[in-house]
Amino acid sequence: MATMYDLLMQLPVFQGISVDQMTHILEVIPFDFRTFRDEDVIITGGDICPGTFFLLSGRVRLETPVFNHRVMITQMFDAPYTFSLHHLFGAETHVHSTMTSVTDKTGIMILKKKDFLRILRENEISLINTLNMLCTKAQKQHKAIDFSGENDPVLKLASWMLAFTERSAKEVVIEAKESDWCDMMQLDKPSFWRCVASMEGQRILESENGRLKLLDRYGLKSLVGSKTAQKY
Repeated sequence: MATMYDLLMQLPVFQGISVDQMTHILEVIPFDFRTFRDEDVIITGGDICPGTFFLLSGRVRLETPVFNHRVMITQMFDAPYTFSLHHLFGAETHVHSTMTSVTDKTGIMILKKKDFLRILRENEISLINTLNMLCTKAQKQHKAIDFSGENDPVLKLASWMLAFTERSAKEVVIEAKESDWCDMMQLDKPSFWRCVASMEGQRILESENGRLKLLDRYGLKSLVGSKTAQKY
C-alpha cells in the first residue's frame, strides 16, 4: 500500500525532492486532507481560489467555460494531479472551473496560499517544478495565439484544442453552438466543418452537433507539429 510520502512524490510539485525534505514538509506544513463521494462538488467556478488542490486518489471532472461561457470544456483527471496554480495570485484569483468528484472516496489535499508559498520559499526543487508548470501553460496558450491569424483552419482548431486542454486529461469534450465555434475560430461554417471532417478522418476527434470529443491527443500534437514544420 502506498505511503503518504509515495503519494506526494508522484505530484509534479514535489518530484525530485529527498525523503528528508518531504518529511520536513509534512512535519511543519498543515495539510488539509478531504474525501469526496461520487458527484460531490469540490470547488465551483467563480469561487475565490483558497489554495492549491492536489488529487491524491480517484478521479475528478473539470468543467471550464471559455469564450464568455459560450464554449464548455469538460475533462477527466486521474490521481495524481495538481490544480489551481494559475489562480493563486494575479488580477484574477477566482477559479474558472467547477471540479466534481466522479468516484467514491476521491482524495483531495488542499494547501492554503501562505503554506504553499512557504514550501516554495524553503524548497528550491519545488519552486523550480512550479515555475516549469506555470511557464509550460503560458507557452501553450501563447503558441495558440500565434496561429490564430493563420489561414489554415485545421491548424487553428488543433492548436486551440492543444492549448486549452491538458495533456493528462481523459475523455476531453468541447461543446459549443455552431455559430460560436465559427466566431471563435474566425471561420465560416463550411470551412469549420471541413476542418472537423479532416480531423475526424484521421481519428483525432469525433463530432456531434457542435460537440467535439478528442480521441487522440498524440495525433493532435503531431498534426500541429507537421503543419508548423511545413510553415518554417
